[in-house]
Amino acid sequence: MAKPLRIAVVGAGRWGKNIIDTLRTLPDCKIVYIEKRDYRRLVKKQGFDAVVVATPGSTHARVALPFIKRGLLVFIEKPMTTSLKDAKMLAEAAKKSGSLVFVGHIQLYNPAYVKTKELIKKIGTIRFILGEGSNNGPYRDDMSAFWDHAPHDISMMLDILGKMPKNVEAWGVSLLRPQSAIHDIAYAKLTFPNGIVGFIFNTWIFPEKRRRLVVVGKKSTVVFDHVAQKRVLFYENMGPLVKESAVIRKEPKISYPKYNTVAPLEAELRAFLEMVRTNKKPKTDVVEGLEVVRVLDAAEKSIRAGGKVIQIKKQGVV
Repeated sequence: MAKPLRIAVVGAGRWGKNIIDTLRTLPDCKIVYIEKRDYRRLVKKQGFDAVVVATPGSTHARVALPFIKRGLLVFIEKPMTTSLKDAKMLAEAAKKSGSLVFVGHIQLYNPAYVKTKELIKKIGTIRFILGEGSNNGPYRDDMSAFWDHAPHDISMMLDILGKMPKNVEAWGVSLLRPQSAIHDIAYAKLTFPNGIVGFIFNTWIFPEKRRRLVVVGKKSTVVFDHVAQKRVLFYENMGPLVKESAVIRKEPKISYPKYNTVAPLEAELRAFLEMVRTNKKPKTDVVEGLEVVRVLDAAEKSIRAGGKVIQIKKQGVV
């Protein structure tokens, strides 16, 4: 029997504790270090196969960088970084050292999302996608609600469409700290090369927790609702039917397709451990993480410019 993979964890806050608790339930790994305060104590240590960075988003770059430079296998919670400059820096370091980076875009491993993506093949040409992420907190001091929630929406849209958007328009409002650039509410419009538009709404000052992706097709529509009891809804033959200038409403048949019930965090961490075990590039690698940050950065620029259209030119990764 193979020896358990030895994992070091940096960060034990609200989400870090969830990661630690989940890793402890998995039989093929063992947590050998938990560093709550000073990650530098671990930088030169030996005796672990991979490191998990679950610190506040604004610290991800500086915490992850020395481990990446060592060529280690590194898990970084979302967002990978809170600036495009830092994301490029990590990508460059990973390329130079050969380090494999796993970015925590958890929804791409969520079994309900995986089923949703499978159903998208049946909905016809995609008309648009809507992503929603909201809750009553938590309130960050180092990033806006958009940077906190939108990595989920953006990573799913990029995964579904297989393309980067051409441009982004975004709007944000700072209600709680009006003198700051920490936006409590944000809207964004992503326009893709094939004409498909993605809309995103994020806020942390909201009475309801929402984590939903709606993919509207020419024939049918599929909804991934992470908060609902039944997380996948399929609206078969929703239409509508368009005849010249007339738009005719259709009554869809609604079904609730079954999906694997493994907890999303467990599915994600199993995928991370598979990367550690096989040394194979994961779906959410450093390049994918950089692409998501590139979109976040463009949206941030648009917000600061009052909703100006910001073009996204996908440059070389490094």
